[in-house]
Amino acid sequence: MRRGFLVGLLLLSLLPLCAVAGDKSPWDVKLPFKNATIHYTISGMENGTEVSYVRDYGKEIATYHTTKTTMMGMTMVNETVDIDTPEWSYQFDLTERTGTKSVNPEKYMAEEYNKLSRADKKRVEENSEKMGLSVAEGFGGKIQQDAKKILGYSCDRAEMMGNVVYSIHGTGLPLLVETNIMGMTMQIEATSVDKGKVADSFFQFPKGIEPKFDPQSDAVAREMARQTIAMLKNPESAKKMGGPAMKGQQPQMSPEDQEQMEQAMEMLKGMFGTPPQ
Repeated sequence: MRRGFLVGLLLLSLLPLCAVAGDKSPWDVKLPFKNATIHYTISGMENGTEVSYVRDYGKEIATYHTTKTTMMGMTMVNETVDIDTPEWSYQFDLTERTGTKSVNPEKYMAEEYNKLSRADKKRVEENSEKMGLSVAEGFGGKIQQDAKKILGYSCDRAEMMGNVVYSIHGTGLPLLVETNIMGMTMQIEATSVDKGKVADSFFQFPKGIEPKFDPQSDAVAREMARQTIAMLKNPESAKKMGGPAMKGQQPQMSPEDQEQMEQAMEMLKGMFGTPPQ
């Protein structure tokens, strides 16, 4: 359930950042603090807490998520740990005692970007800025920069498909997420940001779990990076190929389409250097 919710969050946290993609590199986006521990409360269809540990301005992030969900009289516990480094992304399910790893999608995006000529790189940066609002509008979304201050940080507001996300301006790091989809509601709210040093222990694998590499997910990541850079280099070609969002129509997604969007957003989440937790 949480993963489906994150599809919207990933999409929302991605779009406002297109406006800052004119930096030296589209992926060179730093958080406003070098180290931080961010505490969140989660309420609604899941109830619990989440803590994100940030190092090196967001290049390394470990997120510990603990919630309970009650449905039809049954309570399910969800305990996960996600660790992102410049090279790898690790996901651990502490309830099932399983772990997976995949190459950080940002790495593949950077590889595709670096293959471009200087002129094409400039075109990608310009198009990423232009396409941000058009994609949002195509999905019936709204974006407002510097819409609200949360815990002292100016936040951009993105609204789309039943989700509202407030993220630190120009970074995509969410401090408040509100969702209401088909009567299912959830709120993830940051309650504190401690900019003190973060211990190495938070970035160690959970004891007894060895992450397994998923070659299929890796292949998807590579292909998504290739397609994304190609789209940003030549948006007209992507528009002719047909996505409803590119044509400004409200999308009607099948479960299969939604799964593909989830995969796409997972690949894209690292593009602008932030974690969609």
